[in-house]
Amino acid sequence: MHRWLAGVPAGDPLGRLPGPPRSSPVLLMVLTRSATDILLSFAPVPDAARAARHALARRGLSADVDHTVSLLTSEVMGNAVRHAGALHPGEKIVFHARISDDHVRVEVADRGPGFDPEIRHDASGFGLRLIDKLASRWGVETTARGCRVWFEVDRRRGRFDRSPGA
Repeated sequence: MHRWLAGVPAGDPLGRLPGPPRSSPVLLMVLTRSATDILLSFAPVPDAARAARHALARRGLSADVDHTVSLLTSEVMGNAVRHAGALHPGEKIVFHARISDDHVRVEVADRGPGFDPEIRHDASGFGLRLIDKLASRWGVETTARGCRVWFEVDRRRGRFDRSPGA
C-alpha cells in the first residue's frame, strides 16, 4: 500500500497524531526528509485553512504559484472542515504539501466519506470548479479510512517577469 505521509505510522495515517493541547488548531508540524515537505495535523476548525496557508507562505512559495496554491489550499481545507464528518477525539485533518522545483503538491485527508469528483459540474459552490480549472492535476481517493483530496500546481517560470525584454 502506498503511504503518502512520511513520518506517520502506516497503520494510522489519519488520526491520533501527537501534538500541543487541543485549544490550538495546529497539532503537529514535522518537516520530513527535506525543507520541501510540510506535514500538519489540524482540529476541524475554520482557522485550519488559514494556518495551512501560513505554513505554505513560511516555506517560501514562489510568486508563480503562491496565489493559486493558497487559494486551492483554502478550498480543500475548508471542504475538509465542513465535510469530514464527526471526528472522534484525537482524530484530525491531515495536511501534507511538497514543494519541489517543478510543482507544488498539496494533499488533505480526513475521516469523511469522500465524494465523486464529477459533482463539480453540478455543485452549488465554485470551489471544486476552481480546483478543476486552476490545478494542473487533482484527484480524490476514498478508502475505508477516509478521504484524501490532492492537487498539483506546476511552476510556470517567468510568468511574472516584467523586466525589459522578457
